[in-house]
Amino acid sequence: MDDYNPTWQKIQTRIDTAMAEHPLDTAVPPVVFPGKPADIAYDVELYAQMEKAAQTIPAFDRELLLSHTGWSQIPLLGTVLQKMQRGLHNIALFYTNRALQHQQTVNWQLWQALGRVTAVTQQQQRTIETLQAQLAIMNQPERE
Repeated sequence: MDDYNPTWQKIQTRIDTAMAEHPLDTAVPPVVFPGKPADIAYDVELYAQMEKAAQTIPAFDRELLLSHTGWSQIPLLGTVLQKMQRGLHNIALFYTNRALQHQQTVNWQLWQALGRVTAVTQQQQRTIETLQAQLAIMNQPERE
């Protein structure tokens, strides 16, 4: 479309004015799990999956767990081997914990985003139902 077209400019001005006069109420509080709505229809499978996801998102932080081997009983060599084993495992755990903490952060951000999208969808569904009811009232033939 041509932005210099006066008709288009008039339409855009009217749209901007109408949007300024009737702002959309899309603000919802921060949400982790919006809960099942009691006043509107909802997708049962979505809420079942959200509840399951909330229960299965793990809290990562692995600790060092070493089993004692026969080598640890050798007086001098056992101590050296245990320290080497502990050191190597600590290096692996450091990088593993770092990667898992990043993944946990991503999981929770996605979970919160899904909860927020669900809450906004609930709010929009309520608005749609209200507008449909108003439209049905306006379209009823007047009784005399």
